[in-house]
Amino acid sequence: MRDEKKSKEHLIRELNELRARVAELEAGRDGHRRVEEALMQSEERFRFMAETTGDVLYQLKYRHMKYDYMSPSIRKLTGYTPEEINELGFANLIETIEDVGENSLSMDVIAREREAGKTGEYHADYLVRTKEGKLKWLGDHSFPWKDASGNLIGSVGILSDITERKGVEATLREMNQELQRLATLDGLTQVANRRKFDEFLGLEWRRTRRERLPLSLILCDVDHFKLYNDTFGHPAGDGCLLAVAQTISRCVKRPMDLVARYGGEEFAVVLPNTDAHGALFIAENIRREIHNLKIPHPQSSAGSYLTTSCGVSTIVPQDGCPPKTLISLADEGLYEAKRKGRNQVVMRHQALPQ
Repeated sequence: MRDEKKSKEHLIRELNELRARVAELEAGRDGHRRVEEALMQSEERFRFMAETTGDVLYQLKYRHMKYDYMSPSIRKLTGYTPEEINELGFANLIETIEDVGENSLSMDVIAREREAGKTGEYHADYLVRTKEGKLKWLGDHSFPWKDASGNLIGSVGILSDITERKGVEATLREMNQELQRLATLDGLTQVANRRKFDEFLGLEWRRTRRERLPLSLILCDVDHFKLYNDTFGHPAGDGCLLAVAQTISRCVKRPMDLVARYGGEEFAVVLPNTDAHGALFIAENIRREIHNLKIPHPQSSAGSYLTTSCGVSTIVPQDGCPPKTLISLADEGLYEAKRKGRNQVVMRHQALPQ
């Protein structure tokens, strides 16, 4: 009787354990089903977003540099389907690549760095040619894609149409360049101003010193300009300075040279890589062409027409010798030209050490 009772208790215990196991399995199955449903809903939401947004979501596998996934909206941006993109290779659509600093990049370098796991979070702008032959800017923002073991296998990212933004940026750059040009331009004579002269002379002084090349300077001053203003008035004086500046600019033909308004009625010409003979030739040509304008100046002691006096200097810059040495020599030459009767050119050389 006792054994029968034990067997019954044992069966009841086993039955209860079995029921608990069944309940556990049912709960697990229900949980698994809920997980599957959540995953399906999540995937549906992802695909809905990927297929309706104007941006392009992608997964790029580095092993073959193919896209495991690319949203269909790529066709709106490029005219190509995801399948065509994989067949052609996205890199073959790219004309230019720029990073966030607008520096040029190479697709080959990017691919090597991606495969080596060096890119991390990645930003770049691509100028691509669409299937219709149009050019369009696409912005790329991607992140590393790793497997369960933490190994880099590719990248996931988003491509966006940034053509309008690039157009605005280009306009802003042009406006900034124009502002910079205006900031270094003399408003009256339309040649460089004193600020630009100082900046340019400093740069060329360092360059010619480094390369051991000659640097020449011409200082030109309109003779008796105050008397001209007093006789004909300031508007005529302004027109006179504009004519002088334009004449000097015509005589200085190389893009590497600089014509600047040095101050008042005085102009400066910086001539990099030019020896004394070449500088004297240009200075004399400037003096002659301004005289040939035949602008009446009856109050001048140098003749009946407007004239200029020029001082010229040439130096091969050396360490310990500042740019003001070149200016001082040219100024001495200008002073001497005026002392000797004006309407002439005088050269001043640097004194050689004893």
